[in-house]
Amino acid sequence: MTRGHGRWVFVLVLGLWLSLTPIALAGQGIDDFTIRMTLSRTMVAPGDAIQATGSGAVAGVAVDVLIVQDPSSGANPLTSTQVMPDANGNFSATITVPGTATTGRYAVRAEQPPGNGGLVDQYYWVGICVNQCTGESLSSLLPETGGPLGGGATLPLILSGLLVSGLVAGGLRRAAHSA
Repeated sequence: MTRGHGRWVFVLVLGLWLSLTPIALAGQGIDDFTIRMTLSRTMVAPGDAIQATGSGAVAGVAVDVLIVQDPSSGANPLTSTQVMPDANGNFSATITVPGTATTGRYAVRAEQPPGNGGLVDQYYWVGICVNQCTGESLSSLLPETGGPLGGGATLPLILSGLLVSGLVAGGLRRAAHSA
């Protein structure tokens, strides 16, 4: 094998690695660890208790269940409670709408840090309405949403794998034509 062919073999192996790594990572699946939650009720009044039942939490790491005005940040919760998920990642919590909650839209948010005191690793929220909500339906205004935070490496690895694979294919064509 000539020196030029050795480089192309290296680039080909690198291209295969970059192309196959996202597939291996995707086998874990984002949905394998994403919190999901349902509520016993979404139309509530101040003082009402809401039963939150969830799954997909990491076992051994506490889940914070909060009532918030901004569901995407979870900042400034009206109230919160903390529960430990079972070995299967299931959890259940009762959270009470504060007596001081004013009429309007809020969210019950379940969030879970990575387990080392860091920032929130994953979250999920469901919209609720205190007293009454006017306008569109509650579900269209506050849909259930959430998931792991951060981007992950899957998309960048796929794109770089495709780029390297394209460069390898072009280089191999040039090498075949020059031989």
